Amino acid sequence: MHDNKIGVFVATAMSITIVVGAGLLALPGLSFSLAGKLGYLPWILVAILMVPLLYIFSYFAANNPSAGGVVGYIRVALGQRFASMAEMIVLGTFTLGIPAIALIGSQYLRQAAPGVTILQAGLLVVGLAYIAGVVGLKLSGTIQTTIAAFIVIGLSTIALSFLFNAEWLIVQTPLNVEFNQFKGVVSAIPIILFAYTGWEMTAFLAEDMKNPKRDMPISIWASFAIVVLMYVFIAWTVATFADNNDDWKLTPFIQLAKSSLGQFGGVAVGIIAALLVVANVIAAFISASRGIYSAGRDGLLPKIIGSTNKNGQPMIAMTVTWLLFSTIVFVAQEGGVGAESLLQLAGQNFFVLYLLCSIGFAKIHYGINIKFFVSIIAIVSVLTMLTLFSLPGLIYCSILAITGLFFSKKNAT
Repeated sequence: MHDNKIGVFVATAMSITIVVGAGLLALPGLSFSLAGKLGYLPWILVAILMVPLLYIFSYFAANNPSAGGVVGYIRVALGQRFASMAEMIVLGTFTLGIPAIALIGSQYLRQAAPGVTILQAGLLVVGLAYIAGVVGLKLSGTIQTTIAAFIVIGLSTIALSFLFNAEWLIVQTPLNVEFNQFKGVVSAIPIILFAYTGWEMTAFLAEDMKNPKRDMPISIWASFAIVVLMYVFIAWTVATFADNNDDWKLTPFIQLAKSSLGQFGGVAVGIIAALLVVANVIAAFISASRGIYSAGRDGLLPKIIGSTNKNGQPMIAMTVTWLLFSTIVFVAQEGGVGAESLLQLAGQNFFVLYLLCSIGFAKIHYGINIKFFVSIIAIVSVLTMLTLFSLPGLIYCSILAITGLFFSKKNAT
């Protein structure tokens, strides 16, 4: 992939749009429902847990940039067999996770176009993502940068506008009530974790960057800083001022917006939600197509999928990605499989990839040094996270890993 390279600003914007999904519109309300006035604390705790992992990602990104992303990192650190397992886990995660996001986002899109069905909206979003990939990263990256800026400024402005109109007297809460919320803080952590996944997908864009060795670590840390500041500010605003009713718990942004902007606030949230969905799926689609392209190049998928056209675009990989995602959207919707079920199966796979990266980092830097210490903290953090997840998801991840190991041995013979 020679032309159409992106710089650090576009890479940062794409990282933001990969990480920040439509789930953000509901998650502050869910953390408030579980942790009450301490509903912002899970967001801070998960951000702290992510720091050693992002340090590891930025290290690998600077030293081993490739379209293989985290799979490439694991290959360098742990060898081909673990890389094949990771590659199959990645493919299984993309295949369920991104169509699920498209289906969830379709609920928001239907508010703007009520006559469209969820299936039609889901297929439309995946189709838009394919078109964005075909026109090239330079153009679609510029659009993503604009959308990312609009999303961050728009959501933050809604929260700020609410603060200027809020009655600060209702902030007062007895200390003993707050202490009773700590159990809720722990319960909220697994839900909030999903808001902090996505940087592992940014890694697949390395070969599309002008200077990945320099730009990838900068885009990781810059997007992390922006996202964390926005997340914590919004979560604190909701937790501090929300009333104990379902409207705040389920649609906190609409409550924030309507309180300060009236009926226009609901429209504004609808527009931002639609942009969030489209930008999130486009960025994730492009990253996923690079992962599928890399799997073809590595031999896990047919070699033709790992080829590029005369412009350096992985067109076949993008077409395969589009067909795959469209099929999953269709089968899930027509078969009555909920998007939440797809996410439950796929979501925690990211943390298995985090674990493998952390173990690989520990192997490379084994000894008495700060990098090895960071890797141990990361391993303990991820193992702690994994204990909070579902058994079906762990079984699904194990099946993918075993399949990857089977193909690895088959390719070796």
